[in-house]
Amino acid sequence: MAPQTAARLIAEAAVRLGHLPNPSLDAELLLRGLSGLSRADLLARGNEPVDGGVVAAFEAAVARREHHEPVQYILGKAAFWRDEFVVNPAVLIPRPDTEILVETVATRLRGVEAPRLLDIGTGSGCIALSLLRELPRARALAVDFSEAALEVARMNAATLGLESRIDFLLSRWLDAVPEDASFDAIISNPPYVAPSERSSLSPEVREFEPGLALFAEGADDLSSYRAIVGQIGNRLKPSGLLAFEVGLGQATRVADLLRDTEFASVETVDDLAGIARVVLARRN
Repeated sequence: MAPQTAARLIAEAAVRLGHLPNPSLDAELLLRGLSGLSRADLLARGNEPVDGGVVAAFEAAVARREHHEPVQYILGKAAFWRDEFVVNPAVLIPRPDTEILVETVATRLRGVEAPRLLDIGTGSGCIALSLLRELPRARALAVDFSEAALEVARMNAATLGLESRIDFLLSRWLDAVPEDASFDAIISNPPYVAPSERSSLSPEVREFEPGLALFAEGADDLSSYRAIVGQIGNRLKPSGLLAFEVGLGQATRVADLLRDTEFASVETVDDLAGIARVVLARRN
């Protein structure tokens, strides 16, 4: 039997994953994640035998990926901004689009001495924790509907050494956030997919990622934004920043929603593809 080399394992796995969009890349990512080898290592040592334990783990991982399970859930980690985050099916997989939200908020808060942040629907904690990394004197409160999600976020805070600068709270929107709390910025990437769009999502998303974090309530795809805006009250400081990630085609409607309330200086920020991905507003 021919030795099980990295190159051979990836090539054979790519055939098995041929029904997926990026079979070779998926196979490479799985092998790298399980073996600890870098891409440079694979290129330099691709024809060397792979440890039998790694081969067995890789074969099991490929079998899971064949059924559309996301690579990040299989490996239990996902890259975002400057770090890797623990992920599991209790939380959404962090996406590059959301890095635009982090970058934009961090830039707008650079001049604030010690900003206090509220992250609504924190999931893995990737937004709040990435902002804490960018803003060394900031502190954050991160809330989520799901205790399982908060456990993941706590693990990530501990791994990044940020647990002393962030608090976690189980809360439906702002229900449990004290009314006298005061924040320089409220940030959210809330559920914004209309339930009617479920069938249009890839199997990786609709079958594995948490519906609670994906789908807006009812038929209204803006219901999450309305719920958050309706509960802000005095929790956002005067001139404080409200920052939302939005879905495709939602930016104008979310911006109009904010203009109809007490928010001023409403603007949108495009992602690298030129799609309006972030809506920002300043409180009057």
